[in-house]
Amino acid sequence: MRNHLILGVVSAFLLILFPVCTQAQNIQLPEWIVEDVSYTIPVSESSDSLISINDQTYSVLVDEDGNRYFEMTFSGEMSELEVQFSNATKSYSVSPIPLFTSVIPPLIAIILALITREVITSLFLGIFSGTAIIGLYTKGIAGFFTGFLAIFDRYVLSAMNDSGHLSIILFSMTIGAIVTVISKNGGMQGVVNKISVYAKDARSGQLATYFLGIAIFFDDYANTLVVGNTMRAVTDQLKISREKLAYLVDSTAAPIAALAFVTTWIGAELGYIEDGVRQIPQLHEGAYSIF
Repeated sequence: MRNHLILGVVSAFLLILFPVCTQAQNIQLPEWIVEDVSYTIPVSESSDSLISINDQTYSVLVDEDGNRYFEMTFSGEMSELEVQFSNATKSYSVSPIPLFTSVIPPLIAIILALITREVITSLFLGIFSGTAIIGLYTKGIAGFFTGFLAIFDRYVLSAMNDSGHLSIILFSMTIGAIVTVISKNGGMQGVVNKISVYAKDARSGQLATYFLGIAIFFDDYANTLVVGNTMRAVTDQLKISREKLAYLVDSTAAPIAALAFVTTWIGAELGYIEDGVRQIPQLHEGAYSIF
């Protein structure tokens, strides 16, 4: 009786200890996968240095923080992954999304915007087409409906929770409010009157728009709001089409902000340059001097 009790205790202890001793090796697949795109796949800390997936071997790498991972590209023919570890074999079901579907959401948004001349609804339907495609490939036909809900509870909330996005929204609203105040108190008309002296025909009117776009160089959003609203009355009077005005404004907004030395773009650009400089040990120039 005593031997049976000891055997039972030892067996229970081994059952508890077994998962710890043979810590489950696994991989963490992305929530959704696009075919022919390389992914970084995290693996468990106890995983082997080599992992075999569908008879193809992948080397497990370790990043600076000690996290283990491997790089993998999924083909459209893959529907199930047979992952072989040293002590187990696991199966994972996958449904890669065709790469060409990535152009569908922007195409829908652009075409609808051109047809309806209404941007918000067109963008919303473009986003919905993207979430619907993801839902159909990850959850089947039910994903078409869950994709609609994901627009709000996931993507919109995530976008609004981003400090960079909120900064742009607040900045644009502030600039828009200032432009409206200036317009209401006659300041905008004063600028138009001054510019009208030099804008005698369509050619000089376009040149005036161009130089005003360069003058407001510090931010592309401010440039678009100020120059667009200011020059609209002038260009209308000179029979310059709204499309040409939009082209001139857009050509002197982001391009000028990206090239000027003191703009809201410079911080991001210096960050990109600095990331590149780190990968060139022989280069000792500062990011700003390179810019």
